[in-house]
Amino acid sequence: MATLADRILDAIRYSPLDDDILAARLGVSSRQAVNQTARRLEREGLLRRRTGPGGKIVNEWLEAGAGGALIDPSMPAPRPFLSEDEVKEAVRRWLTGQGFTVSVAMGHERGIDIDARHPDGRRWIIEAKAEVASDQQQGNYFLGALGELLQRMDDQNATYALPLPSNRRYRSLVRRVPPLAKRRLGLVLIWVDAGVGAPTVAAEWLVEQT
Repeated sequence: MATLADRILDAIRYSPLDDDILAARLGVSSRQAVNQTARRLEREGLLRRRTGPGGKIVNEWLEAGAGGALIDPSMPAPRPFLSEDEVKEAVRRWLTGQGFTVSVAMGHERGIDIDARHPDGRRWIIEAKAEVASDQQQGNYFLGALGELLQRMDDQNATYALPLPSNRRYRSLVRRVPPLAKRRLGLVLIWVDAGVGAPTVAAEWLVEQT
C-alpha cells in the first residue's frame, strides 16, 4: 500500500498543491499529517515548499531527490485526481457549449453547485463531487450527493444531474443503485474524465451523459 508520502508526491507531480487541497484529494482527515509529511519530504529534497497564489504555501514536485536519482521518464504518469471545482468547471464548459447560462458555486460557497438555464426553458440542477484516493470517502461523497439532490427536488420541470469523476469506484457505486431507484429518481449521470498521463487535466476532460 502506498504511503502518505508516496501519495503526496504522485498528487503534486504535475501541479503544485497546498496542504488543504492535498488533504481533500487524498482523503486524509488530518491536514496536520499532510503538513508534517510534506515538511519531511522537503527536508529530504523530494519536494519544494513555496508561497503560491493567495499567500498559501504550496508543495511543488522536484524531478530529483536527495540522492540525485531522477524519476524514470518512461514510467507512465500518475492519473491526477479531480477536485470538486475541476469537475464543476468541466461541466460548466460542457453546458455553456450547449447554450446554457450557468451559475456555479465554487469552493465552499453555499447553495446549488450548478444551476443551468437554457433560453428554451430547460433547467439543470447539479451536485458535483470530487475524486479522492479513499474508496470509502468516495462512497460517502456519492451517498451525500444523492441526498443533496433529493433535498433540492422542488422543481418538477428541472433535470437533476450528478457529475462524477470517471473512475472504478464511482462507476461501481452507480452500478449498485437498483434499476427501480434509477428510474424513479430520473437522474442524469455525467462522467468527467481527467485522462491518463496528461500534464494538464483540462486538456483531457471528456464529459459524457449516460
